[in-house]
Amino acid sequence: MNILLYDFLNSYIQYDLVFYLQKLGHKCNNVSYKKEVDKYNDDVFTVRMESDLKSGEYDLVLTTNFWPIVSKVCNNHGIRYVSWFFDSPPNLPTSECMEYSCNKIYFFSRADFEEYRSLGLDNVFYLPLAVNMKRLDGIKTDYCKFESEVSFVGKLYQSMLPAFKIHMDEYQKGYIDAVAQAQMKIYGAYLIDDLITESFTDSVRKRYKSLSENAIQFTRKELAWAVISYVTNLERMTLLRILSGRHQVRLYTYELSEDEKRMLPNVEYCGSVSYLEEMPQVFRASRINLCPIIKANKTGIPLRALDVMGAGGFLLSSYQPELYEYFIDGEECVMYTSIEDAIAKSDFYLNNDDLRRKIAERGKEKIRSNFRYEDRIDVLLSEG
Repeated sequence: MNILLYDFLNSYIQYDLVFYLQKLGHKCNNVSYKKEVDKYNDDVFTVRMESDLKSGEYDLVLTTNFWPIVSKVCNNHGIRYVSWFFDSPPNLPTSECMEYSCNKIYFFSRADFEEYRSLGLDNVFYLPLAVNMKRLDGIKTDYCKFESEVSFVGKLYQSMLPAFKIHMDEYQKGYIDAVAQAQMKIYGAYLIDDLITESFTDSVRKRYKSLSENAIQFTRKELAWAVISYVTNLERMTLLRILSGRHQVRLYTYELSEDEKRMLPNVEYCGSVSYLEEMPQVFRASRINLCPIIKANKTGIPLRALDVMGAGGFLLSSYQPELYEYFIDGEECVMYTSIEDAIAKSDFYLNNDDLRRKIAERGKEKIRSNFRYEDRIDVLLSEG
Protein backbone atom coordinates (compact mmCIF):
# COMPACT_ATOMS: atom_id res chain seq x y z
CA MET A 1 0.00 0.00 0.00
CA ASN A 2 0.94 3.63 -0.49
CA ILE A 3 0.31 5.33 2.87
CA LEU A 4 0.34 9.00 3.87
CA LEU A 5 1.11 9.49 7.57
CA TYR A 6 1.04 12.62 9.71
CA ASP A 7 3.02 13.05 12.92
CA PHE A 8 1.77 16.17 14.70
CA LEU A 9 3.28 15.92 18.16
CA ASN A 10 6.34 13.68 17.77
CA SER A 11 4.17 10.67 18.56
CA TYR A 12 6.02 8.07 20.62
CA ILE A 13 4.90 5.22 18.38
CA GLN A 14 5.41 6.92 15.01
CA TYR A 15 8.95 5.64 14.39
CA ASP A 16 8.09 2.03 15.24
CA LEU A 17 4.86 2.12 13.24
CA VAL A 18 6.60 3.42 10.12
CA PHE A 19 9.49 0.98 10.63
CA TYR A 20 7.17 -2.03 10.54
CA LEU A 21 4.96 -0.68 7.77
CA GLN A 22 8.04 -0.38 5.57
CA LYS A 23 9.38 -3.74 6.77
CA LEU A 24 6.10 -5.29 5.61
CA GLY A 25 6.55 -3.76 2.16
CA HIS A 26 4.36 -0.66 2.36
CA LYS A 27 5.43 2.68 0.92
CA CYS A 28 5.20 5.47 3.52
CA ASN A 29 5.25 9.24 3.20
CA ASN A 30 5.70 10.20 6.85
CA VAL A 31 5.02 13.93 7.27
CA SER A 32 6.33 15.48 10.49
CA TYR A 33 4.03 18.49 10.85
CA LYS A 34 5.67 20.96 13.26
CA LYS A 35 3.07 23.73 13.25
CA GLU A 36 0.35 23.93 15.88
CA VAL A 37 -2.89 22.46 14.56
CA ASP A 38 -6.50 23.31 15.33
CA LYS A 39 -7.93 19.80 15.49
CA TYR A 40 -11.25 20.80 13.93
CA ASN A 41 -10.68 23.80 11.66
CA ASP A 42 -7.26 24.65 10.30
CA ASP A 43 -6.99 26.25 6.87
CA VAL A 44 -3.18 26.13 6.78
CA PHE A 45 -3.06 22.40 7.46
CA THR A 46 -5.97 21.73 5.08
CA VAL A 47 -4.07 23.40 2.22
CA ARG A 48 -0.96 21.37 3.10
CA MET A 49 -2.84 18.08 3.20
CA GLU A 50 -4.66 18.85 -0.07
CA SER A 51 -1.25 19.39 -1.66
CA ASP A 52 0.13 16.16 -0.18
CA LEU A 53 -2.78 14.14 -1.55
CA LYS A 54 -2.30 15.60 -5.02
CA SER A 55 1.40 14.72 -5.03
CA GLY A 56 0.84 10.96 -4.72
CA GLU A 57 -1.76 8.26 -5.26
CA TYR A 58 -2.41 7.12 -1.69
CA ASP A 59 -4.43 4.12 -0.59
CA LEU A 60 -5.04 5.54 2.87
CA VAL A 61 -4.06 8.15 5.45
CA LEU A 62 -2.83 7.00 8.87
CA THR A 63 -2.27 8.89 12.13
CA THR A 64 -1.69 8.05 15.77
CA ASN A 65 -4.68 9.43 17.70
CA PHE A 66 -7.71 10.69 15.78
CA TRP A 67 -7.49 14.11 14.17
CA PRO A 68 -10.86 15.53 13.03
CA ILE A 69 -9.22 17.94 10.57
CA VAL A 70 -7.54 14.99 8.82
CA SER A 71 -10.85 13.15 8.73
CA LYS A 72 -12.54 16.16 7.11
CA VAL A 73 -10.05 16.24 4.26
CA CYS A 74 -10.19 12.46 3.80
CA ASN A 75 -13.97 12.56 3.76
CA ASN A 76 -13.95 15.26 1.08
CA HIS A 77 -11.57 13.16 -1.04
CA GLY A 78 -13.18 9.79 -0.42
CA ILE A 79 -9.93 8.28 0.89
CA ARG A 80 -9.64 5.84 3.80
CA TYR A 81 -8.48 7.27 7.14
CA VAL A 82 -7.12 4.94 9.81
CA SER A 83 -6.23 6.22 13.29
CA TRP A 84 -4.86 4.42 16.35
CA PHE A 85 -5.06 6.02 19.78
CA PHE A 86 -2.10 5.74 22.11
CA ASP A 87 -3.55 8.33 24.53
CA SER A 88 -6.30 7.69 27.05
CA PRO A 89 -8.59 9.40 27.64
CA PRO A 90 -8.85 10.82 24.11
CA ASN A 91 -8.10 14.54 24.16
CA LEU A 92 -11.20 15.45 22.17
CA PRO A 93 -14.06 17.63 23.44
CA THR A 94 -16.61 16.10 21.04
CA SER A 95 -17.08 13.16 18.67
CA GLU A 96 -17.40 15.50 15.69
CA CYS A 97 -16.19 13.94 12.39
CA MET A 98 -15.90 10.46 13.90
CA GLU A 99 -19.06 9.34 12.12
CA TYR A 100 -17.59 9.79 8.61
CA SER A 101 -17.60 6.58 6.59
CA CYS A 102 -13.94 7.08 5.61
CA ASN A 103 -12.85 6.45 9.23
CA LYS A 104 -11.56 3.37 11.00
CA ILE A 105 -10.71 4.41 14.57
CA TYR A 106 -8.81 2.10 16.93
CA PHE A 107 -8.58 2.58 20.71
CA PHE A 108 -5.97 0.82 22.83
CA SER A 109 -8.25 1.10 25.86
CA ARG A 110 -11.32 -1.11 25.84
CA ALA A 111 -13.22 1.40 28.01
CA ASP A 112 -12.67 4.17 25.44
CA PHE A 113 -13.76 1.87 22.62
CA GLU A 114 -16.93 0.92 24.50
CA GLU A 115 -17.71 4.56 25.33
CA TYR A 116 -17.53 5.67 21.69
CA ARG A 117 -19.30 2.56 20.42
CA SER A 118 -22.16 3.41 22.81
CA LEU A 119 -22.56 6.69 20.90
CA GLY A 120 -23.69 4.64 17.91
CA LEU A 121 -20.37 4.70 16.04
CA ASP A 122 -19.85 1.43 14.17
CA ASN A 123 -16.42 2.39 12.79
CA VAL A 124 -14.59 2.29 16.15
CA PHE A 125 -12.56 -0.75 17.24
CA TYR A 126 -10.35 -2.07 20.04
CA LEU A 127 -6.64 -2.71 19.47
CA PRO A 128 -3.98 -2.84 22.23
CA LEU A 129 -0.64 -1.18 21.55
CA ALA A 130 2.54 -2.93 20.35
CA VAL A 131 6.29 -2.97 20.98
CA ASN A 132 9.20 -2.84 18.54
CA MET A 133 11.30 -5.65 19.99
CA LYS A 134 13.80 -5.43 17.14
CA ARG A 135 14.68 -1.87 18.15
CA LEU A 136 14.79 -2.66 21.87
CA ASP A 137 16.94 -5.77 21.42
CA GLY A 138 19.51 -3.72 19.49
CA ILE A 139 20.07 -1.10 22.23
CA LYS A 140 23.14 -1.47 24.42
CA THR A 141 22.58 -0.39 28.03
CA ASP A 142 24.92 1.97 29.86
CA TYR A 143 24.45 0.56 33.35
CA CYS A 144 26.94 2.99 34.84
CA LYS A 145 24.75 5.87 33.74
CA PHE A 146 21.25 4.50 34.32
CA GLU A 147 21.45 1.82 37.02
CA SER A 148 19.17 2.41 40.03
CA GLU A 149 17.06 0.59 42.58
CA VAL A 150 13.77 2.32 41.67
CA SER A 151 13.03 4.63 38.78
CA PHE A 152 10.03 6.47 37.42
CA VAL A 153 9.87 7.94 33.92
CA GLY A 154 6.95 10.26 33.39
CA LYS A 155 5.11 13.43 34.26
CA LEU A 156 4.01 14.35 37.76
CA TYR A 157 1.12 16.41 36.32
CA GLN A 158 0.19 19.91 37.36
CA SER A 159 -3.41 20.59 38.34
CA MET A 160 -5.63 23.66 38.28
CA LEU A 161 -7.71 22.23 41.14
CA PRO A 162 -6.13 24.28 43.97
CA ALA A 163 -6.82 27.46 41.97
CA PHE A 164 -10.36 26.32 41.12
CA LYS A 165 -11.11 25.60 44.78
CA ILE A 166 -10.18 29.07 46.05
CA HIS A 167 -13.56 30.57 45.15
CA MET A 168 -15.76 27.54 45.86
CA ASP A 169 -18.01 27.54 48.91
CA GLU A 170 -17.23 25.24 51.84
CA TYR A 171 -19.59 22.47 50.71
CA GLN A 172 -18.10 22.44 47.21
CA LYS A 173 -14.55 22.33 48.58
CA GLY A 174 -15.46 19.46 50.91
CA TYR A 175 -17.18 17.56 48.12
CA ILE A 176 -14.20 17.93 45.79
CA ASP A 177 -11.80 16.80 48.54
CA ALA A 178 -13.95 13.73 49.25
CA VAL A 179 -14.06 12.79 45.55
CA ALA A 180 -10.27 13.15 45.23
CA GLN A 181 -9.63 11.04 48.34
CA ALA A 182 -12.05 8.32 47.20
CA GLN A 183 -10.45 8.13 43.75
CA MET A 184 -6.98 8.10 45.29
CA LYS A 185 -7.79 4.95 47.25
CA ILE A 186 -9.57 2.98 44.52
CA TYR A 187 -7.71 1.08 41.80
CA GLY A 188 -9.40 -0.42 38.76
CA ALA A 189 -12.43 1.89 38.84
CA TYR A 190 -12.90 5.48 37.67
CA LEU A 191 -15.30 7.39 39.93
CA ILE A 192 -14.86 10.94 38.75
CA ASP A 193 -17.20 10.83 35.74
CA ASP A 194 -20.02 9.71 38.03
CA LEU A 195 -19.21 12.08 40.89
CA ILE A 196 -18.27 15.29 39.06
CA THR A 197 -21.68 15.76 37.51
CA GLU A 198 -22.98 18.49 35.25
CA SER A 199 -25.25 19.58 38.11
CA PHE A 200 -22.34 19.96 40.53
CA THR A 201 -20.23 21.77 37.93
CA ASP A 202 -23.12 24.15 37.27
CA SER A 203 -23.37 24.92 40.98
CA VAL A 204 -19.67 25.86 40.97
CA ARG A 205 -20.13 28.03 37.88
CA LYS A 206 -23.03 29.84 39.60
CA ARG A 207 -20.90 30.37 42.69
CA TYR A 208 -18.15 31.89 40.54
CA LYS A 209 -20.68 34.07 38.71
CA SER A 210 -22.05 35.37 42.00
CA LEU A 211 -18.59 36.66 42.87
CA SER A 212 -17.80 38.22 39.49
CA GLU A 213 -19.56 38.59 36.17
CA ASN A 214 -16.21 37.95 34.48
CA ALA A 215 -15.45 34.76 36.41
CA ILE A 216 -14.16 31.71 34.53
CA GLN A 217 -16.89 29.27 33.48
CA PHE A 218 -15.20 25.89 33.08
CA THR A 219 -16.87 22.78 31.68
CA ARG A 220 -17.57 19.54 33.52
CA LYS A 221 -14.73 17.87 31.60
CA GLU A 222 -12.31 20.63 32.60
CA LEU A 223 -13.25 20.31 36.27
CA ALA A 224 -13.02 16.50 36.10
CA TRP A 225 -9.56 16.76 34.52
CA ALA A 226 -8.44 19.15 37.27
CA VAL A 227 -9.48 16.56 39.86
CA ILE A 228 -7.84 13.60 38.11
CA SER A 229 -4.59 15.47 37.47
CA TYR A 230 -4.55 16.46 41.14
CA VAL A 231 -5.08 12.84 42.22
CA THR A 232 -2.37 11.69 39.80
CA ASN A 233 0.10 14.24 41.15
CA LEU A 234 -0.73 13.31 44.74
CA GLU A 235 -0.27 9.58 44.12
CA ARG A 236 3.01 9.98 42.27
CA MET A 237 4.46 12.47 44.74
CA THR A 238 3.48 10.25 47.68
CA LEU A 239 5.02 7.15 46.13
CA LEU A 240 8.26 8.92 45.29
CA ARG A 241 8.53 10.62 48.68
CA ILE A 242 8.02 7.43 50.70
CA LEU A 243 10.11 5.16 48.50
CA SER A 244 13.01 7.61 48.35
CA GLY A 245 13.15 7.53 52.13
CA ARG A 246 13.81 3.78 51.94
CA HIS A 247 15.62 3.18 48.62
CA GLN A 248 17.51 4.91 45.84
CA VAL A 249 14.89 6.52 43.58
CA ARG A 250 15.54 8.24 40.27
CA LEU A 251 12.97 10.46 38.56
CA TYR A 252 13.14 11.15 34.83
CA THR A 253 10.83 13.99 33.85
CA TYR A 254 10.90 17.23 31.87
CA GLU A 255 10.92 19.66 34.74
CA LEU A 256 10.34 19.83 38.46
CA SER A 257 9.07 22.90 40.28
CA GLU A 258 10.98 24.23 43.28
CA ASP A 259 8.09 23.19 45.54
CA GLU A 260 8.22 19.65 44.16
CA LYS A 261 11.97 19.49 44.67
CA ARG A 262 11.52 20.54 48.30
CA MET A 263 8.87 17.85 48.77
CA LEU A 264 11.14 15.18 47.24
CA PRO A 265 14.52 15.88 48.87
CA ASN A 266 15.78 12.30 48.56
CA VAL A 267 14.77 11.74 44.93
CA GLU A 268 17.52 11.93 42.30
CA TYR A 269 16.13 14.22 39.59
CA CYS A 270 17.68 13.14 36.29
CA GLY A 271 15.87 15.30 33.73
CA SER A 272 14.22 13.83 30.66
CA VAL A 273 15.37 10.92 28.49
CA SER A 274 14.88 10.24 24.79
CA TYR A 275 12.14 7.73 24.03
CA LEU A 276 13.94 5.72 21.34
CA GLU A 277 17.45 5.37 22.80
CA GLU A 278 17.69 6.30 26.49
CA MET A 279 14.37 5.29 27.99
CA PRO A 280 14.84 1.55 27.26
CA GLN A 281 18.22 1.74 29.00
CA VAL A 282 16.58 3.21 32.10
CA PHE A 283 14.01 0.41 32.13
CA ARG A 284 16.63 -2.31 31.72
CA ALA A 285 19.06 -0.87 34.27
CA SER A 286 16.47 -0.17 36.98
CA ARG A 287 15.71 -2.96 39.41
CA ILE A 288 12.12 -1.67 39.72
CA ASN A 289 10.25 0.50 37.21
CA LEU A 290 7.28 2.32 38.73
CA CYS A 291 4.19 2.76 36.56
CA PRO A 292 1.40 4.58 38.43
CA ILE A 293 -1.22 4.71 35.66
CA ILE A 294 -3.28 7.88 35.39
CA LYS A 295 -6.73 6.88 36.62
CA ALA A 296 -8.49 8.61 33.72
CA ASN A 297 -7.15 5.73 31.62
CA LYS A 298 -9.89 3.45 32.86
CA THR A 299 -8.77 0.06 31.55
CA GLY A 300 -6.05 0.18 28.88
CA ILE A 301 -2.43 -0.98 29.11
CA PRO A 302 -0.38 2.21 28.65
CA LEU A 303 2.56 2.26 26.26
CA ARG A 304 4.95 2.89 29.18
CA ALA A 305 4.07 -0.45 30.81
CA LEU A 306 4.59 -2.37 27.57
CA ASP A 307 7.89 -0.58 26.90
CA VAL A 308 9.22 -1.43 30.37
CA MET A 309 8.56 -5.13 29.86
CA GLY A 310 9.72 -5.09 26.25
CA ALA A 311 13.06 -3.66 27.34
CA GLY A 312 13.43 -6.48 29.88
CA GLY A 313 12.65 -4.29 32.87
CA PHE A 314 10.73 -5.27 35.99
CA LEU A 315 7.33 -3.55 36.00
CA LEU A 316 5.61 -2.46 39.20
CA SER A 317 2.33 -0.98 38.03
CA SER A 318 -0.85 0.20 39.66
CA TYR A 319 -3.66 -2.31 39.08
CA GLN A 320 -5.22 -1.96 35.63
CA PRO A 321 -7.99 -4.23 34.29
CA GLU A 322 -6.45 -4.99 30.89
CA LEU A 323 -2.95 -5.40 32.32
CA TYR A 324 -4.44 -8.01 34.66
CA GLU A 325 -6.25 -9.60 31.69
CA TYR A 326 -3.18 -9.94 29.45
CA PHE A 327 -0.43 -10.56 32.02
CA ILE A 328 -0.11 -12.84 35.03
CA ASP A 329 0.31 -10.72 38.13
CA GLY A 330 3.31 -11.89 40.14
CA GLU A 331 4.72 -13.90 37.24
CA GLU A 332 5.10 -11.49 34.29
CA CYS A 333 4.71 -8.17 36.07
CA VAL A 334 3.60 -7.00 39.50
CA MET A 335 0.60 -4.80 40.32
CA TYR A 336 -0.26 -2.88 43.47
CA THR A 337 -3.65 -1.81 44.80
CA SER A 338 -2.64 0.87 47.29
CA ILE A 339 0.30 3.08 48.19
CA GLU A 340 1.05 0.75 51.10
CA ASP A 341 0.99 -2.26 48.76
CA ALA A 342 3.40 -0.53 46.36
CA ILE A 343 5.84 0.18 49.18
CA ALA A 344 5.67 -3.38 50.53
CA LYS A 345 6.16 -4.92 47.08
CA SER A 346 9.09 -2.61 46.34
CA ASP A 347 10.76 -3.71 49.57
CA PHE A 348 10.09 -7.37 48.81
CA TYR A 349 11.35 -7.47 45.23
CA LEU A 350 14.45 -5.40 45.97
CA ASN A 351 15.34 -8.16 48.45
CA ASN A 352 14.54 -10.99 46.01
CA ASP A 353 16.64 -10.38 42.89
CA ASP A 354 16.29 -13.85 41.36
CA LEU A 355 12.50 -13.77 41.51
CA ARG A 356 12.43 -10.21 40.19
CA ARG A 357 14.63 -11.16 37.22
CA LYS A 358 12.45 -14.18 36.38
CA ILE A 359 9.33 -12.00 36.37
CA ALA A 360 11.04 -9.46 34.09
CA GLU A 361 12.12 -12.25 31.70
CA ARG A 362 8.60 -13.71 31.53
CA GLY A 363 7.12 -10.28 30.92
CA LYS A 364 9.51 -9.70 28.05
CA GLU A 365 8.60 -13.01 26.44
CA LYS A 366 4.89 -12.22 26.69
CA ILE A 367 5.53 -8.92 24.92
CA ARG A 368 7.56 -10.66 22.24
CA SER A 369 4.82 -13.17 21.47
CA ASN A 370 1.61 -11.18 22.03
CA PHE A 371 2.33 -7.51 21.30
CA ARG A 372 3.88 -7.61 17.84
CA TYR A 373 3.63 -4.69 15.42
CA GLU A 374 3.20 -7.12 12.53
CA ASP A 375 -0.04 -8.42 14.05
CA ARG A 376 -1.37 -4.96 14.88
CA ILE A 377 -0.64 -3.63 11.39
CA ASP A 378 -2.53 -6.54 9.83
CA VAL A 379 -5.58 -5.39 11.79
CA LEU A 380 -5.06 -1.67 11.09
CA LEU A 381 -4.87 -2.18 7.33
CA SER A 382 -7.64 -4.76 7.05
CA GLU A 383 -10.60 -3.68 5.00
CA GLY A 384 -13.23 -5.66 6.91
